[in-house]
Amino acid sequence: MEEVLRFLKTYEYVIYIGIGLVALWTLHKMAIAWRELRSSQFGLERENAQRRFSSGLTGFAFLVLFAITEFIMVSIVYPDFPNTQMLPTSTLQILASPTITLQPVSVETTPTIDDLAPTVDITDEDGCVPGQVEWTFPAAGETLQGEVILRGTVSVPNLGFYQFEYAQPGSTTWTTIAAGESPIIDQPMGGEGSGRWDTTLLTPGDYLLRLVVRDNANNVFPACIVNTRIIAP
Repeated sequence: MEEVLRFLKTYEYVIYIGIGLVALWTLHKMAIAWRELRSSQFGLERENAQRRFSSGLTGFAFLVLFAITEFIMVSIVYPDFPNTQMLPTSTLQILASPTITLQPVSVETTPTIDDLAPTVDITDEDGCVPGQVEWTFPAAGETLQGEVILRGTVSVPNLGFYQFEYAQPGSTTWTTIAAGESPIIDQPMGGEGSGRWDTTLLTPGDYLLRLVVRDNANNVFPACIVNTRIIAP
């Protein structure tokens, strides 16, 4: 018990910094899950977002509890615990070794967020597979005007659902146009009678169209993205 208290006291600030960094990462993941929960249109997608949000909330609560425990142990228990001030200095040298373990945890947490966030935009054409996941209209670089009907192919094993979205180049915010659950082959996105996109509601310029497909286990296929240009009617 004495060694635990001395460890918590010796590395008090390192522990608080580690808790803070992990808490920021957890809040970031919760914010992403909350946005997906609000924009989800299907039960499977909503359930997945709700599960990730709840998991993040539980983790954040655990971090708060751990921070409170650290504060109580260091500020209240440690000063009153007998013999904590009389341990030989050699014991401290042994306990100093965990510094190597603690520092990488706090340093590597931030890159993990940076590594995850860009994956939405990097997949690009890697996910466009002819006959499986592809846009058939518009083609890459095509110019659009007025109301158009978006067409494509979504034919993968164990299809769960798919959604098609748009964004401006360089933006990480994608706006969902609509979604579908049934396979299509060179048909309107979302099935017959669907896929309409009124480009008059957007500012003319360059845009990206993204097709995101998930299977019935909620695994995400690489996104298929094409660039288009919208002109005024």
